[in-house]
Amino acid sequence: MSLLKIITFTGPSGVGKTTIVGELLKRRPRWKMVLSLTSRRSRDSDLPGEYKCNVTEKEFFRKNCRNEFFWMVSAHGNMYGTLLADVREALNFKYLSLMQILPESVKHLRSYASDKVLSVFVLPPGEEELKRRLEKRGESSEQIDRRIADCKKWEEEARFSDIPYEFVRNDRTIDEVVEEVERVIDRRL
Repeated sequence: MSLLKIITFTGPSGVGKTTIVGELLKRRPRWKMVLSLTSRRSRDSDLPGEYKCNVTEKEFFRKNCRNEFFWMVSAHGNMYGTLLADVREALNFKYLSLMQILPESVKHLRSYASDKVLSVFVLPPGEEELKRRLEKRGESSEQIDRRIADCKKWEEEARFSDIPYEFVRNDRTIDEVVEEVERVIDRRL
């Protein structure tokens, strides 16, 4: 029997992590997201069970003072965090749980339960395809250049980190990429 309980998804903004995770949840309805708290408003792109939104900074501070958080970060003007109780629940859940988290949080989770965690790093398509997708979204040339530079930096850092990532490049149809992710997961089950 596999010890695998949590699959983390990491990668630069805009590479398709949410699309991939959403499709996995459709295909495997018994799987779930590990709930995270955030001070930001909900978004249409949020996955079911992924976030409890509009949590006040006062509530974050209170939970942090009580050492309830497994991890907590401030990013893009918002607070994000996952409670230790929710991580423990995922580690005891009968099926797999999924998380979209930053590399620092992946390191923390792996130090806590490394044999129960599979870490997937989603790579962007090649530079030309990424540029085409970003142009289609209507991003400016400056935004596109920054996003491409960010993607290169994230990939380099991931490849040289001590996190044993499974790398999946999002350069095909969503079905093909999700099938590759499923094969990666199935090898560990």
